[in-house]
Amino acid sequence: MDAAIERLQDAVVDGRAETVRFRQNLLHALHLALRTHAADICAAMASDTGASAAEVDAEFYLAMEAVRHFYDGLDFQKALEDEYSVARGKDNAGRRVGFGLVVLRPTGHTRFFSIVSPLAAALSAACCVALELQESLLNLDATLRKILPKALDQNVFSITTTITDASILSSAILIDQTSKTSSPSLTTQLLSATQHRAIAVVDRTADLDAAAKAITAARFGFGGMSPYAPDLVLVNEYVKKDFFEACSRYATLSFARETTVRRVDANRNEESRRAIREAEDKRVATSFGSSDFKLVDIKDRDATIANIKVNGRFLPIITCTSLLDAVYNHSQATDKPLLAGYFFAANDAAKYLSQHTPAHISCINEIPRQLLVGPAAPTSHEPDLEYRYSAAMFSVPRPQFVEPQGEGFARVEKLLDGGVTAQSVRALATAPLKPTGQPRNDYMGFFEIHAEFRYVPTRNVRLPH
Repeated sequence: MDAAIERLQDAVVDGRAETVRFRQNLLHALHLALRTHAADICAAMASDTGASAAEVDAEFYLAMEAVRHFYDGLDFQKALEDEYSVARGKDNAGRRVGFGLVVLRPTGHTRFFSIVSPLAAALSAACCVALELQESLLNLDATLRKILPKALDQNVFSITTTITDASILSSAILIDQTSKTSSPSLTTQLLSATQHRAIAVVDRTADLDAAAKAITAARFGFGGMSPYAPDLVLVNEYVKKDFFEACSRYATLSFARETTVRRVDANRNEESRRAIREAEDKRVATSFGSSDFKLVDIKDRDATIANIKVNGRFLPIITCTSLLDAVYNHSQATDKPLLAGYFFAANDAAKYLSQHTPAHISCINEIPRQLLVGPAAPTSHEPDLEYRYSAAMFSVPRPQFVEPQGEGFARVEKLLDGGVTAQSVRALATAPLKPTGQPRNDYMGFFEIHAEFRYVPTRNVRLPH
């Protein structure tokens, strides 16, 4: 076993990172080192990816904000009060402790943020972190190898190669941002749902210009490699022409600003590019743009390009006939929930779309730009739009109770001790619930069940019989 990993495991046993002051000092040191070397880090990011200065600085800013966020979440005085609450006869029901060892396997997309955000979250939760960095030609990796080990205590942080030892991984939280699968339940594997798709729906009640601007910015920004960039746009047939024209305008602006794809991700674009060529050859799609920037008008919903995770600056667009068509024939036509659903519509229609589309997150009339930075969130946990990870993901509940139990549980204790009769407790157990206060309705049909959805068609929209 690597000596560095042994040091981390020893620190876990010793509880080295448990004190709040120690964790505050760690995050202080991390923030100082990153801001001191800001120029070197940003230069390395730009060199590796070919990203614009705006995108590089946006990523750097969000990463630094993540460190600030997790540092601000550490409250020394409150932690002290909570620690001694039991000594004062008060419950400490919200007590959590760090899980222990965390193994971080970062993605290549917006790699700096994808490393720094979970690192800061894990350190704030009193965990020790092993960061996997392969020997590569990435300038960012070389820069972080120089900066991070000097800034952080070697007993709680280490850089290593890929860890395959099952005995280590079984006792650690694995953050795998490169995984091809996702964890279906709350486990110690925080697997990014990299293969789950994101879909945008544009209804005829939407602000078409705003929708086109948001969708093209998300698809073409950051090399088109964000897992949260929309992989398919479903647009109502009555506004398809106007929406496509709006997308063309914003895409042309993007084409004018950007002439190359990100170098680090160029090879990953090939599957999407091949699927577009296949659709064009079969005459089920037409495209507008260049080899690296395309709007794709899809005629057949069974085309491969309409059903895959897209990488690169390619925006597939397909027609839907109604809200129901968008939900049941497109958005739900998958064996796993969407990573994200973006719904551009009037509020009532958007409510219906987001309610009936299985998606890890739903965004109404917007695609937050910060969502494009960083890895896909682990779908087994509550999503965090800003930081992807929370301190709670790296800790476990360890509540402490000292106060007397509530009246209901105290009554059970009296029953078991013979203080009250079984008949009296049975009478309380069988007491009816309070009435709902709602009038009874024995005739609930489709439109009554969906009464909260008050979308009134103004054109000939196809509805199910």
